Amino acid sequence: MMTLSLFAAIIPVLIVGIGSYLYSASAVQSEVNQSNVRILNNVSSTIDSTLDRIQNNAIQMLLGNFFSSDLIELKKTNYAGFYSRISTELSALMNGNKEVGDVAMYVPDEGYLISPIYGGRRIEGIAEREALLKELTTEEQLKWVIGPYPFLPGYDVKGVTLIAKAPLLGKQPIGLLFIRIDEALFQNIMNRFVSYKGEQMFILDDKGELVTSVGSDAVPQGLLDLVAQKRSEPRFQFSFHGTDYMVTPITSSYNKWQYINMVPTEQLNAKSNGIKLITLVIVLICLMFGGFITLWGTRRVYRPIQNLVAYVKDGQTDEVETDEVGFVHKRWAELSNTANDMQQQLSDQLPLIREIFALQLLQGRFLYYSEDQLAAMLRRYNVPADKESSVIVIAFDLQSEGKVRFQENDRELIVFAVKNIASELLQSHELEGIGINLLNDQVAVWLYRDPLRAEDDESDIKQFAERLRLLVSDYLHLQVTIGLSGKSEHIGELPELYEEALLAVRSRIIVGGNQVISHTSGKSHSDMHYRYPLEIETHFENSLQLGDRDEAVRMMDEFAKSMGAAIQKPELIQMSYYRLLTAAIRTAYMLGLDTAQLFGESNEDPYLHIRNIHTTYELNAWFKEQLVEPIVAYVHGKQHQEHEQLIAKVVRYMEENYHFDLSLDQCAQICGLSPQYLSKLFKKKKDLSFIEYLTKVRIEKSIELLRTTDLSVSDVAERVGYQMKNFIRVFKKHVGVTPGQYRGLDEGN
Repeated sequence: MMTLSLFAAIIPVLIVGIGSYLYSASAVQSEVNQSNVRILNNVSSTIDSTLDRIQNNAIQMLLGNFFSSDLIELKKTNYAGFYSRISTELSALMNGNKEVGDVAMYVPDEGYLISPIYGGRRIEGIAEREALLKELTTEEQLKWVIGPYPFLPGYDVKGVTLIAKAPLLGKQPIGLLFIRIDEALFQNIMNRFVSYKGEQMFILDDKGELVTSVGSDAVPQGLLDLVAQKRSEPRFQFSFHGTDYMVTPITSSYNKWQYINMVPTEQLNAKSNGIKLITLVIVLICLMFGGFITLWGTRRVYRPIQNLVAYVKDGQTDEVETDEVGFVHKRWAELSNTANDMQQQLSDQLPLIREIFALQLLQGRFLYYSEDQLAAMLRRYNVPADKESSVIVIAFDLQSEGKVRFQENDRELIVFAVKNIASELLQSHELEGIGINLLNDQVAVWLYRDPLRAEDDESDIKQFAERLRLLVSDYLHLQVTIGLSGKSEHIGELPELYEEALLAVRSRIIVGGNQVISHTSGKSHSDMHYRYPLEIETHFENSLQLGDRDEAVRMMDEFAKSMGAAIQKPELIQMSYYRLLTAAIRTAYMLGLDTAQLFGESNEDPYLHIRNIHTTYELNAWFKEQLVEPIVAYVHGKQHQEHEQLIAKVVRYMEENYHFDLSLDQCAQICGLSPQYLSKLFKKKKDLSFIEYLTKVRIEKSIELLRTTDLSVSDVAERVGYQMKNFIRVFKKHVGVTPGQYRGLDEGN
């Protein structure tokens, strides 16, 4: 009965789910079509407004003061100024229209193509000149061309190009204006509106040619015919390569371009499929919940009968314990046994947990705990909080004289033995403390004692440390060094005591090992630190980056002098050189220098090498040989290559544009350098200043024109970018005779 009721309740859920799926599928397609129409209108509006703005700006420029003037007369009277003004107008147009890929002006008289990006260059091919001249003679004043425009450098990219005569409506146009818009502009606009996987969008011109597309490189076959047939419908279905698409077309009122959007029907139904899946999950959950309730209710109804039958059978306990009560009793016994086992395991692991807590306390992990929180932690691990503490650190060296008993892979075994010896010795000396594995092949012992007995026990602590050292050394046949800290009654100063013991152990590098080294008394903790010379390190890095060897060596000497403040703490000197080594390696990495060029192919650890050097003089000599020299040589080589490339770029630009009004600032901007630095670099590489080299190029070009053409001296002067008066003066200074005299001498020969 319960099962029938359950299925009767599920039927309405199925009906609602199926109806929701069918309704949502239709609603989603309708909403997506409306959204696609808005999207296509936005795309069309954005592209149309961009094209219209660029065209209006071009018309405004062509109808401006410059292009409305007598350009032919201006060209005759001021040849260099004519081209310079054209270049300025084109740059202004391009800067005001960021969507434009390039702007160029073709002047057919000299065959020059002027562009802010490519500079001035001559169109040499006869076919190309004839094609451009034919374009100049057409009746159209301006037009948009789809696809790359031939014959022009840089115009082989897909997109659209605006071609206009300059000046507009002029009887004798002096040139053609080209404005290129790359296909990427249209695709970026379209990509912003693509929402579905597999969605495709196309833009076609009024002749049906593809302008650009997203999602496919070509218009699917048969799509244009179907668009023409169903022009009155807002959307229709289209199948291509086994996939059904919903197609939404619109036509732009500005230029009659067609915008077509194709969305896979499968993607549109994804949300409806989600509703179908949710309905199925709800039905399954209802079935599972109903089945569980049915099973649970049946067992609850039957249990009293089962117990009654068990009691009727003369109280057979085996049968009775099969019900829930018996099961609970049985599980409770099992849980009790498990809890006892876990309690025993916790008791066995308590020393290890206590040791881990002590290690964290030494490392300062509880410095930010309040007093109450720290006291609670100490009580939990049975550590007294009101006693005086001191720390000893035990270190061993495997390199001992005589027979070698242990190998490198025996370090964990040695640490285990040292900690056990320390724990047993604590008990024999009746001292309280905890042996701690520091996880770095060293063992620490945290000692705590009553402050009233601290003075009497101080000698006992030293005797304990010496006794411990002798026991470990004799038993393991190793050199053992013990560092002994000061003492403190505040548990919060325990990390400082631990640091003192560590510093004492590290000083064995200077004072010698195999002994007990006490922390130097009579100095505050702040005296254990000194100010690291960070400014010297920064200056050292900057010197390496600039390739200044002398300055880098001077900084090394200054760094060595600054170590005088830590002369009594050799471990700090070693740590300082570790940090300086890290800074040098970081600088080499940032410069792109392989570390194999610094230290060779050997696997020697440079930090270990520093540890084996005992004087700052040797350290500086090693730094200069292994780091400074290779890095400086690498920087010089890299700078030389970059400088050669920059100067070659400037020379090429000068030789192509010598007839324009060139300046050092203009070339410096092209190279991304300051004018002063470019001037200095040019002089160094060419043995000539910028002006001297430009003058040399212009004089050579003028000599070539005087010898090979019949141009007048004034025309030659304009061709090479000079005024007549200046040209004669500069020519005579460099050649020794005036241009007219030179031509006469050349004709005489």
